[in-house]
Amino acid sequence: MSVDAGSLWGLLKQEGLVDGEAPGDATTITPWYVRTMLGIGGWIGAMFLLGFVGAGFAFVMKSAAAALVVGALLCAAATIMFRGRPNGDFVGQFALAVSLAGQMLIIAGLMQIASSQISGIALAFALLQMVLFLLIPNFLHRVLSAMSGTAALVVALSNWGFYPYTPAIVFAAFSWVWLNEFSYPGRGTQMRAIGYGLALLLIADLVMGSAAGMARSLWLDRAGTPLLGGALAPWIGAALIGVTIIWVVWKLLIREGLTLTKEPGLAAIGGAALVALVSIKAPGIGVTVVILLIGYANGNRVLTGLGILSLLAYLSHYYYMLQITLLEKSVLLFCTGIVLIAARLALKSKWPIEERTGAPHA
Repeated sequence: MSVDAGSLWGLLKQEGLVDGEAPGDATTITPWYVRTMLGIGGWIGAMFLLGFVGAGFAFVMKSAAAALVVGALLCAAATIMFRGRPNGDFVGQFALAVSLAGQMLIIAGLMQIASSQISGIALAFALLQMVLFLLIPNFLHRVLSAMSGTAALVVALSNWGFYPYTPAIVFAAFSWVWLNEFSYPGRGTQMRAIGYGLALLLIADLVMGSAAGMARSLWLDRAGTPLLGGALAPWIGAALIGVTIIWVVWKLLIREGLTLTKEPGLAAIGGAALVALVSIKAPGIGVTVVILLIGYANGNRVLTGLGILSLLAYLSHYYYMLQITLLEKSVLLFCTGIVLIAARLALKSKWPIEERTGAPHA
């Protein structure tokens, strides 16, 4: 007969062997450096295993059917490991490496079957990521699934002529997810995983170049694919980013109980419109500012840190881009800084922060 800890403590107390309240559950917290070494060990073990299997079964990469079957088996094995030991550091990192290898094999198999059907391959990969997102409870794996699945959808949309609008679409999806983070009880972890995945994709799009742009240069022959909107498409895409910026500020004002008829609300919308106007020529400024703003509004330090780092990285990257001259970029950045400083001084004089007395906040 099995007895739980509470009942056992009660029996011992009746016999006079113990006294006082039952102790709490003894949970051992593994130090971070031990968890880091376990994670590294998991990756090393997975690489050795996959390297051994790859050397012994080189034919897998040469056969589309074999690549698809082995890739599916690896993803299934990773799912079983994740669900069997959801909190194991070694098993978690080992399963993550196995899952990534399985996904790469599936992509290799699909490329051999239909190398010219880029949109179909991208949609199939996005569907795979959605299935893995739902089946695997690991948070990091879900972040990567959300990021790579969305990137696959971006590739498909780019192939259909929506290339100039993909940054605005991803940006709008990111904003909606984080603004509704607490709107779905029981789904908060999944919403945050999707939000972080979209944030990482946005940052990669801004700093290292668009995912759609990389696919465009590596895979796609864009000469025969007309862009929706023609020559105005880039301007329409930039305008959609600006509209999203204003919408995010408006939603945050509503959440804070401020209306557009009051001066603070009007000032916030005016500042958002200014950032949206600047983003027409430098879209990364508006996107990174919104990442920072949403992170601060939601009390999310990770998202706030990502916003700060991505803003600094984008400004450094933007200054050395070759689309416009250094003089034009310098003037744009200089004017933007002057306007933001003027806005800060205006806010400080119009709505000064009152000095608080008493105990400081924790």
